Amino acid sequence: MRIAITADVPDENSPVSVIFGRCPYYAIYDTSTDRLEFIPNPGGMTARGAGVQAGQFLMEQGVQMVITGGIVGPNASMVLAQAGIQMINSFHGSIRDAIEGVRKGELSPRTAPQPYPQYGYYPPQPQLTKEDEIRMLEEEKTSIEERLKEIKKRLEELKE
Repeated sequence: MRIAITADVPDENSPVSVIFGRCPYYAIYDTSTDRLEFIPNPGGMTARGAGVQAGQFLMEQGVQMVITGGIVGPNASMVLAQAGIQMINSFHGSIRDAIEGVRKGELSPRTAPQPYPQYGYYPPQPQLTKEDEIRMLEEEKTSIEERLKEIKKRLEELKE
């Protein structure tokens, strides 16, 4: 099974990203080969429809399950559901924690807390420690700075 995990940085020890469609990376874990790879999200900077494009991209990658720290939006959920891709929303922990949970059979769409937005209920979110939040924000800042460098470089190339 191929599993896509939302990632802000390409590091298995970083927290699972709370962003689905615009996360900078997807950690793709293959249970049959025990291989983990990080793939940049090609639609992360898209002006509109990032979630739907992300769902289509992951479908092309042969993914059968998506794990995100946030909630997959309604349009992206529809794309994933139509492709038969299972979703785990509101996961808290590192990318490595998500992989271990799947490996041990402790994490599946049936065991994960799922939101019920039609009733206005979302599972309670555990509070991050100050140190964890600082680390997460520093990682996100670094990722954004790297992406900004890429954008500036591309703009200069196009202007030449």
